[in-house]
Amino acid sequence: MLTLIVNPIAGNGLAQKTHERARAFLSGRAIEFSSFVTRAPGEAEALCRSLAGKSGQAVAVLGGDGTLNEVVNGLAQSEITCLLVPCGTGNDFAKAMKLPKDPISALAAQLDAPDGYIDLGRMNDRIFANVSGIGFDVEVLRQTVRFKRLGRGILPYLCGVIAALFRFSPLHARVSLDGGPEAELRLTILSIGNGQYIGGGMKAVPNAVIDDGLFDAIAVEGIDSRLKIATLLPRFISGTHAHLPLAHVARCKALTIRCPGMTVNLDGELIPCDTAEFSLLKNALRVRKSAQDT
Repeated sequence: MLTLIVNPIAGNGLAQKTHERARAFLSGRAIEFSSFVTRAPGEAEALCRSLAGKSGQAVAVLGGDGTLNEVVNGLAQSEITCLLVPCGTGNDFAKAMKLPKDPISALAAQLDAPDGYIDLGRMNDRIFANVSGIGFDVEVLRQTVRFKRLGRGILPYLCGVIAALFRFSPLHARVSLDGGPEAELRLTILSIGNGQYIGGGMKAVPNAVIDDGLFDAIAVEGIDSRLKIATLLPRFISGTHAHLPLAHVARCKALTIRCPGMTVNLDGELIPCDTAEFSLLKNALRVRKSAQDT
């Protein structure tokens, strides 16, 4: 049985419109399905937890990266197959999965594909699929919410970047990789990637791969002037910020950040904490790997 999990407000209503298209498409292919339309935060995660112990189940997520985050927290390390139908504002994890941009084309590609597995990340007691981070990215996310009315893609994020320039200051943090010694850093941004993209297509972690068993991490330190951060933006979009002299690039299975009063961006969700402990969950989510992802 395939369950469609629909966030009706995702993508400024795109998920709701896609739901009708998906119903017609699945009926035309004689595929048995049911629909679950979320009305409040946490409902998608609760549904997935209830399905996780059952056999022969699959879910299709009609929403964005936030909806997917709920779903992976319910399905992680289960045998339920997860399909992603990109209907959000940024759809960054759909890019990591190399899915077609059109939601129904993405659904069709996955229905015709074999099962496979991808990695997930854990931060303290929460799971994430795509990218986590601290620093400038968190302030951008706070500001981007104000501009979501501008539509899908990168434009709301760019407006959030401009607004964040006037509010951000670097963070003093202690960071360790794979249980090694701590390094004290004055962070402008630190991104921990299972996937590559944030903000509708910006390459935050350009070399991350969703099924290689490792995080890719990029830290940029010591840049605090508005002008310098603004000049970094084109490089952040293209992923070439990883080559800056003040950038530190690493691959790891675990990472710890200690920074009292920090806020962590977890797939677009903001989580306050003093210590963030990250671990890589290898092959933790069962998916359908489309032809574009082989």
